[in-house]
Amino acid sequence: MRTFFVVWSGQLVSLVGTNLTSFALAIFVFQETGSATQLAGILLASQLPQLLFTPIAGALVDRWDRRWAMILADAGAGIGTLALAALLFFDSLEIWHLYI
Repeated sequence: MRTFFVVWSGQLVSLVGTNLTSFALAIFVFQETGSATQLAGILLASQLPQLLFTPIAGALVDRWDRRWAMILADAGAGIGTLALAALLFFDSLEIWHLYI
């Protein structure tokens, strides 16, 4: 039971962090552009991959080791967040970076 709680807690923190990042990026886009169209585009770009790839990823993860799948997914999200943070820190973050 302890192992489950550790994994569950880690995933909870990861998902909360990912969703807070998406929310913060949406606010950033609206503050920078003042455009509702750009805001909608960023929100769509953040949700569309989940919508399209979740069924495929679910089928693949059923065949893979779940632990490694979680580690790779969280590492990828972390690397993406760190890349955006670095761009923001060096004042190089542009709206098109967020669409990628």
